[in-house]
Amino acid sequence: MDILLSGGIPRGRTVLIEGPPGTGKTILSLHFITKGILLEKGKDEDKKAKTTSEPAVFVCIDESPKDLIREALAFGWNLEELIKLKQLIIIDGYSGRVGLRSECKSGVSVGEKEPAKAILNLIQTICESNKIKRLVVDSVSALLDELQGKPRREAVQKLISILSGLSLTTLLTAEIGDADDLVERYAAHGVIRLAYEKEQRKINRTLQIVKMRETPHYMGIIPYRIRKMGMELDII
Repeated sequence: MDILLSGGIPRGRTVLIEGPPGTGKTILSLHFITKGILLEKGKDEDKKAKTTSEPAVFVCIDESPKDLIREALAFGWNLEELIKLKQLIIIDGYSGRVGLRSECKSGVSVGEKEPAKAILNLIQTICESNKIKRLVVDSVSALLDELQGKPRREAVQKLISILSGLSLTTLLTAEIGDADDLVERYAAHGVIRLAYEKEQRKINRTLQIVKMRETPHYMGIIPYRIRKMGMELDII
């Protein structure tokens, strides 16, 4: 992905990851989070490996943190270990949204009342006090599903403005049907589209960088596969 983006997603920018169910939006988001935490910055003068972690927040809205942690383990990403190391914070915006008591022992829960406002306030508070560098909201479609028209446009613009002010590099996921006619696509600094392509009896997954401000990027359609280590792009 760094090659396609001439060095990666610009720091402090918000990118929309859109696509239908099953294309790997959450997997791509997890890859983004874990790679940032384990980011290697090169060698120091003593030739020892020098690493700089980018602590992250993952906001669960479409599924419970418990399910997210279990699914991440299937790809070798131990989120509970990263939480213990104070490199990752999970915000549970799912349980309150569906009227359940949060079972998240490794994260922060959000109540049922005004979840969008509560989540935004939590993001601000947590990121300012923990030097957070990366954020995922999975999904922004679910976060704002009760808003339409002008209120939704204002909410999206406010969200992106706050995230930029916090210097967070952010991924917002969205179902492609939800994002087709909504402001998220236009307000985000970048858009990455995941899709299916049918080839005779075979279904292929593809990725396209629709837009990315501040950096030149590849405009073609890239096939990819979801394997044990996460998402793998077939770059020739």
